[in-house]
Amino acid sequence: MELLPTVFAVVLIVITVVLAIVGYQLVQVLQELKKTLIKVNATIDTVETRFSAVVEPLQRLGGAATGIRTGIKVFEMFVGWLNRDKSSRK
Repeated sequence: MELLPTVFAVVLIVITVVLAIVGYQLVQVLQELKKTLIKVNATIDTVETRFSAVVEPLQRLGGAATGIRTGIKVFEMFVGWLNRDKSSRK
């Protein structure tokens, strides 16, 4: 029996075992990555919900401020109309 075919067979078996181990480890890493991404996604959803709960009242406050400004402008126009009416009577 020659030495070269035996060496090739042994090397082939070693490479196959090493690649199988690397493949198994790669699958394990990908499973852990999936679990981590699921946790990150849940955390981001929680943060988004809480951020929305904080921002929504501020948006309403901004809407109320706009309404107050509009009311003041209407009041100023009404006062201007009353003053114009008084000046036209003189």
